[in-house]
Amino acid sequence: MQENWLQLAKTFDAHKQYVLATIVATRGSTYRKMGTMMLIDEAGVCTGLLSGGCLEADISLHAGEVLAEKKSRLLNYDLLADAELLWGLGLGCDGEIDILLQPLLLENNHLGFADLLNDIGQQKTGHYWIQVNDNQAAQGQYISGDLQQVPSQVPELANQAGGDAAKIIVIPVLAPVSLLVCGAGPDAAPVVNMALELGWQVTVWDHRENYLNQDAFSRAAATRLTRPVKTATEDYRVFDAAVVMTHNLTSDGEYLAHLLAANTPYIGLLGPGGRRDKLLKPLELTPSDVKGQVFGPVGLDLGGRSPQAIALSITAQIQQQMSLRYAGKHYRAWTYVGKELSQSQGK
Repeated sequence: MQENWLQLAKTFDAHKQYVLATIVATRGSTYRKMGTMMLIDEAGVCTGLLSGGCLEADISLHAGEVLAEKKSRLLNYDLLADAELLWGLGLGCDGEIDILLQPLLLENNHLGFADLLNDIGQQKTGHYWIQVNDNQAAQGQYISGDLQQVPSQVPELANQAGGDAAKIIVIPVLAPVSLLVCGAGPDAAPVVNMALELGWQVTVWDHRENYLNQDAFSRAAATRLTRPVKTATEDYRVFDAAVVMTHNLTSDGEYLAHLLAANTPYIGLLGPGGRRDKLLKPLELTPSDVKGQVFGPVGLDLGGRSPQAIALSITAQIQQQMSLRYAGKHYRAWTYVGKELSQSQGK
């Protein structure tokens, strides 16, 4: 799945034109898989990566020509071939990759990419479909909807785009992880910074204004001056994950109660197992009752003890759990040729 939606949204300007580069097929070992996208502006600056950084310069050169011609272009990089040494790339990879370049222009409504980014900003889901063609007018459309269902509109769109021979890539669009950090103490800053580096949408709540005003939280999507008793369970439903770290037993317990009531998928509790048990006891729960949802002590056991190492262990565990949650076929890119769904899906 795409991880850098917020970075793409920050880069995108609806008054400018871009080239959208999308991996539409892979064979063998490749850095990224089908459905991964990268945005290239008129100056050739790339937002995102389709390789380990070895193909982007060449892709950028092609992108300039795509903008000039206003037609799509299909690129193939055979990283197994000896010819790669002649290109001067020296990649040393063991796969083959097809990349589709499409001009996002004012006259083609940026192929609906602005609509996609707007849904991302609202934590909505949908599917982005693109027609794989070469040296033709670019075809693409964003369809908002439930990821748990194969988009019924796509076969009709495939017919409109060229009949039974049309190859369509359908890319599930899922907003980045929405993380709530309950507590803005000094140890929260590394967690927030690391989560932001991963492209997550981070919100920080605390009742201490001077803590919230730290520079470390200036890049967070939102901060809120509040106490848990002044919040409602509904406030928590927008979050995929939460880390409770106020260092106050009463506040942590109140946050935990709200998060459980909101059925937050991942809840991390700072502190040892005994502290976790104290927080669960007033709720008449045991660790086995909330296994797979409440993680305390929070984080993977990576061996570090510094605030930065603990932040790494916390974000690594959240990443692990989110990957497990979204590992199903509904969250992978699909290939349609005509009206047929390919059995081989992107990863």
